[in-house]
Amino acid sequence: MKNYFQKILALFTGNDYPGSTRQEFYKWLVDEEHVSEKDEALQTLWEEGYKSGTAPNLHQSYELLRRNAGIPSVREERRIRPIHIWQIAAAVFFIVAASSIYLSTIGKKVEPNLLQQYIPTAEVHTLTLPDGTKVQLNSQSTLLYPQEFTGKDRSVFLIGEANFKVKPNKKHPFIVKSNDFQVTALGTEFNVAAYPENPIIAATLISGSVLVEYNDLNSQMILKPNEQLAYHKHTRQYHLDTPDMNDITAWQRGELVFREMNVKEIITILERKYPYTFEYRLKNLKEDKYSFRFKDKAPLSEVMDVIVNVVGQMDYKIQGDCCYLIPKEKNILITGKEQITILLI
Repeated sequence: MKNYFQKILALFTGNDYPGSTRQEFYKWLVDEEHVSEKDEALQTLWEEGYKSGTAPNLHQSYELLRRNAGIPSVREERRIRPIHIWQIAAAVFFIVAASSIYLSTIGKKVEPNLLQQYIPTAEVHTLTLPDGTKVQLNSQSTLLYPQEFTGKDRSVFLIGEANFKVKPNKKHPFIVKSNDFQVTALGTEFNVAAYPENPIIAATLISGSVLVEYNDLNSQMILKPNEQLAYHKHTRQYHLDTPDMNDITAWQRGELVFREMNVKEIITILERKYPYTFEYRLKNLKEDKYSFRFKDKAPLSEVMDVIVNVVGQMDYKIQGDCCYLIPKEKNILITGKEQITILLI
């Protein structure tokens, strides 16, 4: 049975089909029959793509998924690290699979018209949902929501980061879903960070009250204002904290804040915030943690000047739409005429 589903999924993602055929495929994918088998087949497909990297058929599959989900194309020369392609492809698949959550929420016989809002790199957008809720979406984020809320709940599905200012409605709670994690509110403001490449999903309450459910929705906690629940998707452990709210909302003002992050984690965020591809081979770069804060819309050169100066092990070069991180060279004088160059990598 599992191989059967894998063949269906591989066939669909490897070929282009009319819109009517895609819609029938989506309906089949999200119905409740053989859910576990389809989930396992999806996981196997992702893992195969993860191992194969840049195989042409995998890239074509991603492009088909991207078009079906309404996500803008990424230019060929910007795909420096192929692993990100399949992280996004998995996220797109997850959006489709997540539609089943809507069907179970609003009723099996109802087929809502689902809308998708994708925010490109280096952009932040604000939208108003059908119920009047205001949502500010961070860069490289996707929100899935119905054209009209018709069920007992107002459910949306998030991949990425967003701030929600919920329109009060006690009869119809507002629910943000992501992976095995969801936040329920009546009328409040909160932030959810759920990027697929980050193992941590975090819900931060700014005002009001929210119920956070996690660990396959088997655990729950009610947050108070200024509290944050951070949930690790792999270990299924959580951590309750009271972070600086200015740090949590900094992205809404165009600011960049890094708290206790290593260089690779910092680069991941920079790739979302700037229209540049980062290429590097600093395999031996230490896992030291750094904290930085940059003003509204600081140019990349200004950000990188500070980072490389503090880190001290690397330099950078911006050429076209690429930012190259290179080992820093240090000249050590051996004699009056001889020099040896040591690469700090």
